[in-house]
Amino acid sequence: MSVGVYTSHLGNNDALFSHVARMFLKKGDRVADITYGKGVFWKKLDTSMYDFHGSDLVTCPNAPYDFRCLPYTDGSFDVVVFDPPYTHNPGRLIVNDSYKNVETTKGMYHDDIIDLYRQGMMESIRILKEGGTLWVKCKDEVESSIQRWSHVEIFLVASSLGLYAVDFFILTQKSKPVIQHKEQKHSRKNHSYLWIFMKTGRKDKRLLVQRKAAKEASCRHKKS
Repeated sequence: MSVGVYTSHLGNNDALFSHVARMFLKKGDRVADITYGKGVFWKKLDTSMYDFHGSDLVTCPNAPYDFRCLPYTDGSFDVVVFDPPYTHNPGRLIVNDSYKNVETTKGMYHDDIIDLYRQGMMESIRILKEGGTLWVKCKDEVESSIQRWSHVEIFLVASSLGLYAVDFFILTQKSKPVIQHKEQKHSRKNHSYLWIFMKTGRKDKRLLVQRKAAKEASCRHKKS
């Protein structure tokens, strides 16, 4: 009996992706990782099984594409993977060597980051086939001592763009999070999220139900 794929995982991104791939990737799929970075997502997967295209402004000199303006034709990919820097106004982050926030999102605030997600998701939708999936990695953050629930905001963005949320994964890191500020006002965030969205027609009943729920959630949020 095969081991099931669960919502919550303890470990690294490569392990998470190897599990998710069992459900949402098949041999021969055309895949675009538009924020490839150092390719850590794919360490436990054989990308030669797919028609794989990695691009990144900083780390892919042969494909230095801006994820907001990709050179691919409309509806040409089965899967798009999107993981932009998600830290606002980074300054001198301890983890910058790994995530390159200063080079890519210097001076941006949280709302700017969410808008960056929106732009990348819009371009992803353009290059996705109907029924294709968009994998979006994100993490919540605190800005000026205020909690910003990025995973909720990104879901609402996706819904407004006509995407259907197929699945959702939570990744808890094994190590303790890097502490940037010694004074603690909120719990340390040691988990991130992976959304699986589907490009689907506007007449899809699942999407209509989900968009209605998202609209109601948004209205409740504004009233609170």
